[in-house]
Amino acid sequence: MWQPLRWLDALDQFVGSVERSRSRPLLFGALTLVLVGLLFPFDWHPNEEGYLQLAYRKVAPQRFSPLHAVFDASFARYAPEVVLGWVLRLFGTTAGQPVLRVGMAIAYAAGLTYLFAALRLSAWDAVLVIVLFVMAGQDLLGGEWLFAGVEPKTLAYALLFFSLGAALRRRWLAAILLSAAATYMHFLVGGFWTLVILGLAWRDTRQLGSVARSVATYAVLTLPLAVAIAAEQSTGSTLTADGLSATRIYAERVAHHASPFADPFAHLKWLPGIATMFALMLALGVVRRRGHVSDSVRLSVLEIAYFTLLYLHLAVVLAFFDRHTLVLTKFYLFRPSSLALLLAIVGLVAVLSSELTPRGTAIKGLITAVLGISLAANLVSNGVRTWRRGADLPERPALVAAIQTHTQPTDVVLIEPYRELEGEYVSLHRHIPRPTLVSWKFVPTTPEEILRWHALQQMRVAIFAHGCQARVTEPVRWLVTLRRETLARVAACGPTVWRRGNVALIRVDRR
Repeated sequence: MWQPLRWLDALDQFVGSVERSRSRPLLFGALTLVLVGLLFPFDWHPNEEGYLQLAYRKVAPQRFSPLHAVFDASFARYAPEVVLGWVLRLFGTTAGQPVLRVGMAIAYAAGLTYLFAALRLSAWDAVLVIVLFVMAGQDLLGGEWLFAGVEPKTLAYALLFFSLGAALRRRWLAAILLSAAATYMHFLVGGFWTLVILGLAWRDTRQLGSVARSVATYAVLTLPLAVAIAAEQSTGSTLTADGLSATRIYAERVAHHASPFADPFAHLKWLPGIATMFALMLALGVVRRRGHVSDSVRLSVLEIAYFTLLYLHLAVVLAFFDRHTLVLTKFYLFRPSSLALLLAIVGLVAVLSSELTPRGTAIKGLITAVLGISLAANLVSNGVRTWRRGADLPERPALVAAIQTHTQPTDVVLIEPYRELEGEYVSLHRHIPRPTLVSWKFVPTTPEEILRWHALQQMRVAIFAHGCQARVTEPVRWLVTLRRETLARVAACGPTVWRRGNVALIRVDRR
């Protein structure tokens, strides 16, 4: 006979035993389960389309044409590209991307376990932190995220979780070594959070000599990377025919991440995030000043989050004064906003859990379960939508087959600029086994290549807007149109050799 009270009592005992346990394997298991769920199903994030192809190109350049749409010769991502590229070379891109996702989830779980263990968080606390973070959108400003895919910055964050965990344990040398490794994964991510860790070391020790040694150690370890990046960023000072510099071209391309004042109205989209950030900083300030937050580790996390939010307010001011010169854009001033949000939630949950009564702890467990179930249902729903999303471009398999039939391996196939941030469309550059020349999504980072990318973009836009009377500077042999009205504009370029629905393949007349 079903006895609901007996089951509820058993559930209460289970929740209580998990709450009381500080077992690292349990903490790691809970985090792994949640993070694998967040990274499943293994659809390609638009960023992965670019970064993973760059990584594969790094280790298997013979597989890529010089006219491939994904190009970036920057040395800044050499280390992560080799790591990611060899996984893709070993498993292939189809199987390699899910392998990387699972590996990334495990690396994140390991780093967060080390960080959360320093704060004595339970498995329920860890789940609550991640669920709240995801439900908050993983970001405050600039469209940042932590748990959405695999790319160089995610490798850096996994290492930074270990580094922050070491810093909270006052293991400063280990923290600096891990920060240096994170810097090689992503220069800006590792560099910023190293400064935070050095600031924490100074606040904690007040020993100038010790902090100076940490600074020297980090500088020596990362000097080769810094010199290489400085050298490659000092090139390409020429202007385009329309008077644009590489700096301005890049800034306008990434304005949604780094330039809230790029145009008179863009900053309005940032106002809710700025308001949320301000309210969160006030909440952290109130908690910091409460005398009974005596645990130094929890206080350190609160202070890291507080001062990072304070920095982000300063970054808004700096971006305003930089709105004309845009020289700060490449530094991605708002990059820390995602991890700042996570640490703020971590600090608040840690303080809350330390002050709850047994009944309050039980209520916290119930809330965590409800939120976790809600998130899981949302993930399943998103997974179903992802599985069905191929319907957005049902012609893709037939288009790829037609291209393989009608074109030569070295022929350049130019794709119409349309919905270039959406998965099914941006993935065409990966599925089509021919060089596709350029995409708005895949912007390089070195000045010379930014200028080349801009010129190719201008040419592509002109061709699909005005037809082949536009000046064609590259050996374009084929066009792919994705809208019926576009096909009419380029009809004079040559014969349509294949068509299905809204999609067509046009052979460009050599004349």
